[in-house]
Amino acid sequence: MTMSTGIKKLDKLLGGGFPGKTTVLVSGGPGSGKTLFAMNFLMEGILKKERCCYVSLNETKEELLRASKGIETLSTMEKYVGKNFAIEHIPLGENITMKKFIDIIASYPKLDRLVIDNVNKLLIFAENERSYRIHLYELVKSLKQMGCTLLICETRGEHIDTGNGESFECDGVLSLSFLELEEKPQRIMTIHKMRYARFDPKVPHEIVIDPKEIRMTDTKII
Repeated sequence: MTMSTGIKKLDKLLGGGFPGKTTVLVSGGPGSGKTLFAMNFLMEGILKKERCCYVSLNETKEELLRASKGIETLSTMEKYVGKNFAIEHIPLGENITMKKFIDIIASYPKLDRLVIDNVNKLLIFAENERSYRIHLYELVKSLKQMGCTLLICETRGEHIDTGNGESFECDGVLSLSFLELEEKPQRIMTIHKMRYARFDPKVPHEIVIDPKEIRMTDTKII
């Protein structure tokens, strides 16, 4: 079973979409489009009447919905909140540890699509790197009960994770970045890993985010 990514050309590239019951790491630097990509993924499920949830450790519900209104294909997202779509804002503080966060996620009803934004906050509240890695494994294991989960990860430079094993634990790794051109930066997407799917690894593809939609072009960056 595959689940559409919400981007037709990406679906074709992966042989139908993200494989079901998998966890995919979506990494990239600030402004690379991670949040909008994840919301687009959820919108695809929302329109198919699937059960979808965005768990944010950063932005509030209001901030996320405001961002969605800037893109035509996401502009109606708000009307599905409370139906088959939920946005959960969990501010991490003294009373929320990584273990407690995992317990919270485990208590959720079975979802078809889930986004967790982002793992960097979980790393901050882990006791140490070893504890983080153990709990990350437990989290990914529990997420495999869902249809498909995207884990958002903020990175720097050419890195595809925080350096603490996220890319190893997840079934798939997809990075968003910028190619600096003379005229203007070009967004590119690279698939580094995707279990259960055939694809051309590490071939950057152009991604466009404009007021109308999020799409992949036919351009391959060699």
